[in-house]
Amino acid sequence: MDVWEQSWLVTALAMAGCFFVAEACRRLLPPLRALGLPGSILAGVLGLLVGPQVLGFLPVDTAVLTTLVYHGLAVVFIAIALTPPDTKSSSGSTTADATSMAFAIVVMISLQTAVGIAVVIGVGALWEPTHPGFGLMLALGFEQGPGQAMSMGKAWEASGGLVDGEQLGLIVAATGFAWSILVGVPLVAFGRWRGWTSSDAAGVVASEPVESVRGQPGAVDVLTQQLVVIALCYLATLGICSALYALLMPIAADVAPMVWGFHFIIGALVASAVRAAMFRLGARDVLSRALLPRISGTAVDVTTVCAIAAVQLSVLASNWVPIAVLTTIGGLVTLFFCLWAAPRAFNEARFEHMIVWFGMSTGTLPMGLALLRIIDPDLRTSAPISAVAGSAGATLGAIPVVLLLHPAMVATWPSGVGLWWLLFGTVAYALVVAAVWWGTGRLRIGRGTTWVT
Repeated sequence: MDVWEQSWLVTALAMAGCFFVAEACRRLLPPLRALGLPGSILAGVLGLLVGPQVLGFLPVDTAVLTTLVYHGLAVVFIAIALTPPDTKSSSGSTTADATSMAFAIVVMISLQTAVGIAVVIGVGALWEPTHPGFGLMLALGFEQGPGQAMSMGKAWEASGGLVDGEQLGLIVAATGFAWSILVGVPLVAFGRWRGWTSSDAAGVVASEPVESVRGQPGAVDVLTQQLVVIALCYLATLGICSALYALLMPIAADVAPMVWGFHFIIGALVASAVRAAMFRLGARDVLSRALLPRISGTAVDVTTVCAIAAVQLSVLASNWVPIAVLTTIGGLVTLFFCLWAAPRAFNEARFEHMIVWFGMSTGTLPMGLALLRIIDPDLRTSAPISAVAGSAGATLGAIPVVLLLHPAMVATWPSGVGLWWLLFGTVAYALVVAAVWWGTGRLRIGRGTTWVT
């Protein structure tokens, strides 16, 4: 019986049951199916309701769920980065859109950080002093995801005095998921109704047929090959993160823990290098365009359901007012900027790019892909590649905000001295990046831009 009493096994089986019930509801309830609500989101809400936090029907282990969220995010990035490109897509437009996505991510991180600082200043003036790390959870939870938010929240909880930092990070990230669901799903439906999706646009080049999945005689299964390559990339990611952490810890103890929050970006860079090396060595056929998107889709589903089901409602109940203020203002800023910038910034599949960008900016890449799969079930448009490549490319541009401004904000606690200067600095940095974005020709400012390419 001991082998059946493992918390990870019981939790995994419980989540599988939630997936089954959610998919059954989608199939049996036509209105729910017509809405296009992703089954993973419905399963996550169901897991939260039947778990120990609400009804207590299932013995779900929150620690297991948060671990799956952390590692699942990296698997998503690695699988997409390993996927061979569509040979019939326009490489020039794809590169331009990936570059534009990188600029978009950096500007969004800066805007969300500025909103977080402003909320901390406002709450401190009208109510009571608030730890600056709380405001930073907007950018960390919405843009960086639950893994980064939990990682930094735990670090600030241990060394910076942020009460319930780890759970606050998860709750803000889960609230971002709510924004993705409640706003993103109707937005997808509206765009489909208006004919803004690539499948409705004239002149879009169709994707090439996916190759049949066949293995060589005596070789391991093709799916096993994909999983092995992903695992080796993640092993290399672990080694790089460990080395960077050991290098930074003696000289920058406050910054070093953030390395583990960026593991998914490092994993994407490793996977991109591995894919290039395999192409050069003539091993391109090892990577399957049929199976890698399926693996990334599975990882998206698992990460989404676990992140929603892992929310600690007790921490939410005691902090709901400042969390509501922070996430409402941040969500509105994120939505309006995505709607304004996307048709001016992307060349191909503009609406798909906007949807995945909005999902990334409120619920991380898995949520963006979950929304995208409503209109692009097989992830065949250029938007997923732009999202992964843009996320990797945005790393350098995000350094001044994440590695300089964020630690500087936390260092002001409890005095709060200098927050106004940090707010001005963050806004100025966002404007500078936007100006460079426009100067490179990737961002078009003006009227007349349409969603259909």
